[in-house]
Amino acid sequence: VGSCLDLRIVLIGGRRGSKRSKSSTGNLILGQNVFDTSSRTAQSTARQREVHGRLVTVVDTPGWLWEYSREETSELDQIEIQNSVHLCPPGPHAFLLVIPVEFNFPRIFKLSLKEHLELFNADVLKHTIVLFTAFTPIREENIQHYIKKYPTVQTQVLELFRKIEELVTNNLNNPYSVDETQGIILTQKLQSFVENASRRRNKVLKKRQKLRAQIEGMLQTSSGCNGSQNSWFGSCHGFRVTVRIIFRNLKKKKNQQKL
Repeated sequence: VGSCLDLRIVLIGGRRGSKRSKSSTGNLILGQNVFDTSSRTAQSTARQREVHGRLVTVVDTPGWLWEYSREETSELDQIEIQNSVHLCPPGPHAFLLVIPVEFNFPRIFKLSLKEHLELFNADVLKHTIVLFTAFTPIREENIQHYIKKYPTVQTQVLELFRKIEELVTNNLNNPYSVDETQGIILTQKLQSFVENASRRRNKVLKKRQKLRAQIEGMLQTSSGCNGSQNSWFGSCHGFRVTVRIIFRNLKKKKNQQKL
């Protein structure tokens, strides 16, 4: 393979349904199950390994929904996608735009792609290779076993490296240019998201503790209900209704948090 001693690759692309094409592609390139394919990628993650005598860094990124415009994609996902290029300094040699080969690609998908590529600077197109994938995502099966079972996978990985080498040569060995100032700003934004999420969690926990305290207080108050005179029935009945409402509110809050 060519002259680059290392390769830095960022995987980008949309998502649709339960397919994990980008993460599975990263695992095949590195020859190990280093990216989680059991759930969607929520944050950009870099993994590194020696492959065929060279150090290869692969960055997996959150996928946007193909049906979504950039405006509809969450701000956090956009920041994570932008931050991906700062996880493989001094910058990636190539972006692999991963698209399942069976996909139809209607106009709305093309518009979505165009808008999301604008998360990067104008150099992104010069450093992008479109990679059509046609494999079933590997789940629990050991990746090394899969590669031994299908030796053509390694041949395809080597061919991909050659394509990236050609791209690097065409770009005069210059990687995608990374703005370090932007990297600092993105890190600050991500930290702000983490802090805000922590505050929201603490707020929810305090509300839950307050509701539990209310329930425990009512349980203690109602301890005399059993075997009491009929005059107690009205207050005990009211207690049961109140507890039912509180539990219903707790369940509703829990469901809202899942969303």
